[in-house]
Amino acid sequence: MRRLLAAALTALPLAAQAWGADGHQTVAVIAAGLLKGTPAEARVAALLGDMPLPLAAIWADCAKGISPGQGYAYPAPGRYPACAPLETPDRIAEMADYVRRNDRQCALGPEESSCHGQTHYADLALQRSRYLPGFTGTRPDDVVGALRQAVLVLQGRPTTGQPSLKSPREALLVLVHLVGDIHQPLHVAGPYLDARGQRIDPDQTGLDPASFTVGGNSFPLPQAAPTGPKNFHAYWDGVPAAFRPPRVDAAWLAEARRVDVDAGDAVDWPARWATQSLEQAALAYEGLLFSPREGQQWNVRLPRGYDARADAIKQQQLTRAGARLAWVLKAVFAN
Repeated sequence: MRRLLAAALTALPLAAQAWGADGHQTVAVIAAGLLKGTPAEARVAALLGDMPLPLAAIWADCAKGISPGQGYAYPAPGRYPACAPLETPDRIAEMADYVRRNDRQCALGPEESSCHGQTHYADLALQRSRYLPGFTGTRPDDVVGALRQAVLVLQGRPTTGQPSLKSPREALLVLVHLVGDIHQPLHVAGPYLDARGQRIDPDQTGLDPASFTVGGNSFPLPQAAPTGPKNFHAYWDGVPAAFRPPRVDAAWLAEARRVDVDAGDAVDWPARWATQSLEQAALAYEGLLFSPREGQQWNVRLPRGYDARADAIKQQQLTRAGARLAWVLKAVFAN
């Protein structure tokens, strides 16, 4: 189902994926601020060594630069500026080892991307009111399942399935990134559309692959500038300057501290976060009008004032992601 997305990612900068580097690093800076002086901060530092948390937050995206078809080499150093600090022989070898164990070892559909690539998202229909396994667009190794795996490894509990996480360090690198991904609404849910551009419910009608909108990548946007977002997903990955890492200040950290800590076992938290992101995805798509399908795309018209709505959701979700990253790290390193 993500054949189009996989093809697009070979042509787009890596930083254009899932909040982009700025968004993921904002999440990490917020979390680091909330962890300051705690035992969890020390445990994170011990696992990461000389890799700061904001750099760890983009590791799982930079690992997509490893090429299985070229012997798991990293063929384009310098192509993705945000990844430059990870382009040392040891760090490239670490990414390659992860990709090698998580490339084609899962139940991979014929039109899906690599196993490790499909851990970054789910594709629920907007008609759903909560995340539950078994709905269209969920998989055991989707973003919820992958986060569960990472939490289990960090808790020292047994795991099965994908992704394969060989150590607490690798689990931490994956978790830090995917907590950001699960809070990007388009990484959890989106519309399924018929040929007329009308929403359909694949859990009621059965999945027609032609109705899949690839997380918003199937909605091209007019280019206001040569560097502007090329599609609706890229629009949502973008983080305004006001929300980038240097703007995380005491007031923003105070807001993050007001985010509630989930109750119960941390392994159950990702499903709750996905449900909340599903609600935000419904808001993100509210009022959008779609053209009839043209090839494998639908043109989209955004309502007036949409940028302000999107920015408010982005700020809220980045704040929640940073706080929840801190809370889950405190939980798994409580002992």
